[in-house]
Amino acid sequence: MGEFSTTTATDIHTAIFNASYNKYVRPSNITYVGIEFHLLSINDMDFKRQIMSSSGWLTVTWEDPRLTWNASTKGDIEYIYTKQDKIWRPELIIDNSVEGMSPLGHDEIFFKVKHTGEVRWEPPGIYVTHCDFNVLYYPFDYQTCSVEVTSFAFTNKAVTFNSVSESTKNLKKNGEWVLHSLRGSKQNLTENGEEFSQVEFKVILKRLSRYYVNNVVYPVVVISLLTNVVFLVPAESGCKISYILTVLLTQAVLLTLIGNSMPTTSIQIPIIAMYISFVLLMAALATIITTLNVYLYLRTDQKAVPRWLKAFTFVVLLRINCRSAKVNEEDKGNVVSNEDTVNVEESNGKGKTMWNRLLAQTKDDAEFPFKCQEVSAFLDCFFFYLFNIVLIITTLVFLVVSAVSDVPPS
Repeated sequence: MGEFSTTTATDIHTAIFNASYNKYVRPSNITYVGIEFHLLSINDMDFKRQIMSSSGWLTVTWEDPRLTWNASTKGDIEYIYTKQDKIWRPELIIDNSVEGMSPLGHDEIFFKVKHTGEVRWEPPGIYVTHCDFNVLYYPFDYQTCSVEVTSFAFTNKAVTFNSVSESTKNLKKNGEWVLHSLRGSKQNLTENGEEFSQVEFKVILKRLSRYYVNNVVYPVVVISLLTNVVFLVPAESGCKISYILTVLLTQAVLLTLIGNSMPTTSIQIPIIAMYISFVLLMAALATIITTLNVYLYLRTDQKAVPRWLKAFTFVVLLRINCRSAKVNEEDKGNVVSNEDTVNVEESNGKGKTMWNRLLAQTKDDAEFPFKCQEVSAFLDCFFFYLFNIVLIITTLVFLVVSAVSDVPPS
């Protein structure tokens, strides 16, 4: 460029924005618009309202043959600047905005006009757009949101997007999300039988899960494993019921706190919420079992063990506790060995199981070798092993599925 002259620049303005130029009339040919999205920051991801707030600006370029001049005869001035109240521009809107649908732009934004007729427009903005969140794998999830830019007033026969690009070199860091990818694509929007050109910029974000692991996942797993400890608390301590009720209430409160951070939708329920619900159910079962077991432990008649429980003691509980029946000499003929698990064939050829044999044998057996307190201890050991196996397997499945199942969209 040569030496800038305000007089020459004013002459250019007067020449191209003369009485024959009408800003309400588009260029005669199809206007091909190039658009580039510069993402500056991710401001907020509101799961309750299903919206994403982002900041950035758009670089929009097109050519208007009416806005040309010979730079060599105009002091080598290649660019001039004007505002939107003097120039034609494509009417663009953010189609999926949830806070107003007004056209992009502002009266104070400058347009850069090149001597070849190329116009460059860079409207900034805060884009609050709708986003369908997928919370199934929360907090190890990816989210795909978009910013949709649509030619609002002119159909694709008058204005069409011919080039789409994106830039993240000015992106600021976010404490909860990291950008996985940003890509734009062209498409057409049909309204009332007319097609309008549209560009969709997909923003794919990955949640930084360290905070949630420390404050959500870790407490949930620890509290779930505390359910099993109730079966190690001695019944004579008098603390079994109060302990399991405390664990049950803690899990209920934790489920409520996590639920408050989830979107109020039934389309997808997070795996972690299903896991906590399952753990809550296990804690409720543990409460019922503990109550019945304490009742058995405190029975006045310590010999009054239910007949089915006697059979269950011989078949299962003694094996779990590595115990054998202690009987009097005169009762040895009535004792069934712990290793006797084979079926006995009756004369009619039908099998009779060990369980039925024990039920028949203990029907009138008044000399069951264990008291209610001992059977109660056997039951605590049995349920301790059972609940540990179920909860550990469930926890491992939850952690593995949550951590590796969610993958970014292709």
